[in-house]
Amino acid sequence: MRERAGGKIACAIVLGSGLARALRGTDSLAAIGYDALGGMPAPSALGHVGEALAGTLGGKRIVAFCGRYHLYEGRTPQEVVSLVELGMAAGARTLVLTNAAGGLNRAFEAGDVMVLRDHLNLTGKSPLATANLPPGVTERFTNMSDAYAADLRDAARIAGERAGLRMREGVYAGLLGPAYETPAEVAMLRLLGADAVGMSTVLETIAVRARGHSVLGLSLITNVHDGAPTTSAEVMFEADRSAEKFATMLTTIVAELPA
Repeated sequence: MRERAGGKIACAIVLGSGLARALRGTDSLAAIGYDALGGMPAPSALGHVGEALAGTLGGKRIVAFCGRYHLYEGRTPQEVVSLVELGMAAGARTLVLTNAAGGLNRAFEAGDVMVLRDHLNLTGKSPLATANLPPGVTERFTNMSDAYAADLRDAARIAGERAGLRMREGVYAGLLGPAYETPAEVAMLRLLGADAVGMSTVLETIAVRARGHSVLGLSLITNVHDGAPTTSAEVMFEADRSAEKFATMLTTIVAELPA
């Protein structure tokens, strides 16, 4: 991975459902199929391409994973976090985790980008719940009071606004999936204080913070729960519609990371 990027990487990015288009085709990034990364399997989820983009973005060496693994695909927590572990092994000390999410906050609109301030891990799983500590983890218990770095959140809000995106901030609820939420579940999540809901990100964040590295979480709000059915088509539509501005935001964020 380091060799493909031209050296030790500064940042690893995970591009969620439909968001691969944001960076695919960038001249300074070369595509590597997941099967060439130690034989990693292709993701099965809709909108997850299964290739890594390695090279430079915003003047920094990066790798961007176009697609991730999910618990609802039958993956273990360790498989779910394997891509961020690969990024950290290549030198990344900043991880940008993106996803497509359903809005719970009634002030949100489709097309908004929510900067994650905190999360609710409602999957019932953790990549740290193992008999022996995972490689690179030195403490059994991980402090999650500052899961998402405040300086990265500030940088993301500014970069997103410059790119023409409506920026929000809030709490992300991570569920097992793959069923979309029932009206009762939506009501419960709102009572719990969640602003958006999805099926990823929380386990990756735990894995990164357990190793002492920094996380920025970004949710593209693809719909707002109002009683109407949620469909995969609207998720893909919003991801595609926002791809160019999302790419501009990511480039600015990476450019402003420390060298």
